[in-house]
Amino acid sequence: MKTGWTIATTAGTGRIQHHHPPRFTAGWTSGEADRARIQGPCWTSPGSGPDDALHLFGWTWIDPRPAPAAFECLMEQAAAALDDWIAERL
Repeated sequence: MKTGWTIATTAGTGRIQHHHPPRFTAGWTSGEADRARIQGPCWTSPGSGPDDALHLFGWTWIDPRPAPAAFECLMEQAAAALDDWIAERL
């Protein structure tokens, strides 16, 4: 797994934490059915299709939230870390 990230799951919902500025924690889940249950803003990595999509939501920022372009890049990095974490468990 990529360094600088902590990823965990509990009862079907996951948490991801980024340890380098801009530091944050967020919820994550995957699949279209889980996306429907998310309340509030959500960032989605489409994956290979609706059932493979990753959704990040409920951010708690420890450092200031980055500008939109940097936020997008950070979420792509988070999705890559999640992909690695999931692949390690298959």
